[in-house]
Amino acid sequence: MKIIYTRGNRTETLASISTLRKILNRFVRHRVFYEVSSRNKRGHEFFSTKNTFVVGSIEVTSRDYLSITIFDAHCSGHSVEILNPAAMRIYDETPGKGFAVSFLSGSPGDVESRCYLRDEGEEAEEVRVRSALEQITLPQLFEYIEDIRNADVPRAAAPCGDGEPPPRYARPA
Repeated sequence: MKIIYTRGNRTETLASISTLRKILNRFVRHRVFYEVSSRNKRGHEFFSTKNTFVVGSIEVTSRDYLSITIFDAHCSGHSVEILNPAAMRIYDETPGKGFAVSFLSGSPGDVESRCYLRDEGEEAEEVRVRSALEQITLPQLFEYIEDIRNADVPRAAAPCGDGEPPPRYARPA
């Protein structure tokens, strides 16, 4: 795999897997924007998907081919997997903007696939995933509480001393 540095416009060959891990570990515990796309080399886009998430960990393996898997810290079912990239472009020349990389994969035809990752900053408290209770609106919460109050569930009552049956709770009108 080639590594292309946009600063100084120089190209190097990847020295080792540990070097790649060091580069990519800059994203761990950071919020990341990513775009995965495939396009014709003439510029016609076939598909593109974009999302943001907090990176939990990154796994880099090289057996028959190079595989890079980036795991979402807040959703175990979500990950981005990059298989056998031909080149990695590193964007770090703009100090005000976040660190970014893109992986390029070419196929025998005129199709090019790209995975772009941009650092959006460290994970903040307000960025955390909302729980189910935080996701409902206030009117939905009041409706839920009212449904609980109105449920026909027998309630335990204190024993009555004079043989009267326990009072029934009537629904409010």
